[in-house]
Amino acid sequence: MENFMRGRYGTDQLNLFIFILILIIIVANAILKKQVLNGLSTILIIYAYYRILSKDINARYNENKKFLETVSPISTKINSRKKKFENRKEYKYIKCPNCKLEMRVPRGKGKLIVKCKKCNEKFNVKS
Repeated sequence: MENFMRGRYGTDQLNLFIFILILIIIVANAILKKQVLNGLSTILIIYAYYRILSKDINARYNENKKFLETVSPISTKINSRKKKFENRKEYKYIKCPNCKLEMRVPRGKGKLIVKCKKCNEKFNVKS
């Protein structure tokens, strides 16, 4: 098996996304019983295995790179919101009234004078 996969692309983040999409489509198909969903999942399975077994490593690498560039802003936004939610008891998130840069200040410190790192605007904030 090791020799069979030598020189082939293998799996990456795009394939992981495709397989998760396939699972979602299969579950939806079990509920909705639509033949179109069955065909779509079959096509996606074939495409995923084509990518895994492909010997054109550069093309698959570029596909994955394009996928990651597309998904990166979305995952960054999700991770940022997750971090804000986890820190909500310790920090208050504020925006500069001048340049809209988002900053955090510690909670429970009363009124603070905050200086923006980007535009050097000073403003009062209640933490």
